[in-house]
Amino acid sequence: METSRINHSFSPLKEKEINLKSVFVVIKKRLWLIVLLTGLLTALGSLYNARPEPQVYVSSTRVIIAASNDMMATVRALVREPIVLNHVIEDLQLNASAGQLRGQVRVDSVDASLITVISVLDSHPERAADIANAIVEKYREVAMDTLGVQSIRLLTAAEPDPTPINTTSNTIVYIAFMVGLILSVTLAFLMESLDDSVRSEQEVESMLGLNMLGHVSRIKPRSSAQAVKKSKPTMVRSESVGS
Repeated sequence: METSRINHSFSPLKEKEINLKSVFVVIKKRLWLIVLLTGLLTALGSLYNARPEPQVYVSSTRVIIAASNDMMATVRALVREPIVLNHVIEDLQLNASAGQLRGQVRVDSVDASLITVISVLDSHPERAADIANAIVEKYREVAMDTLGVQSIRLLTAAEPDPTPINTTSNTIVYIAFMVGLILSVTLAFLMESLDDSVRSEQEVESMLGLNMLGHVSRIKPRSSAQAVKKSKPTMVRSESVGS
């Protein structure tokens, strides 16, 4: 009873060893596919990551707007309106439309307070700072003329920041490597499951459940032809002796 229990307890370990061994054999046999596909996707990810991109810089200015809660949303929305941006384009002689400049401007509030941050994105840090400061100047004039809001004070002027915000990251390369590794291993096991050919004695024994007594080696065509030629004179000589 005890020996049977011990054998029964060790049987899952044997199956686990066999499964791990078969997995290792499949990976070893299809290693060329795994290396090829993983390397190819990693190289494509590296090429995509190394493509030239224009550097983007941001420059921000801070203003405080003393307006009521009902007027605050309207006063802040006025920053990105064409009535303000068209004056900035004319003063700085920018080669852009009001819609294009609107996409470069962002307006945020600081913790739901009266402080408003106006940020400008551009490919040149000095131009980004000039645009941000010009927007604040024209914005104060337009807000006073159209909405009658006079209590807009400049807290911090925009200054050029030489550090771009779109720094290069290797995240795409790492993702391409992991995707290539997963796809290649999956494809290797799929090809192995669809392959019904028998290549070794162990596979024959595992499929039939029998032990092999021997095997027939492959005979090359040249060696078989030479064996036939050598056997023919012997046969003729034996017939002449018998006669």
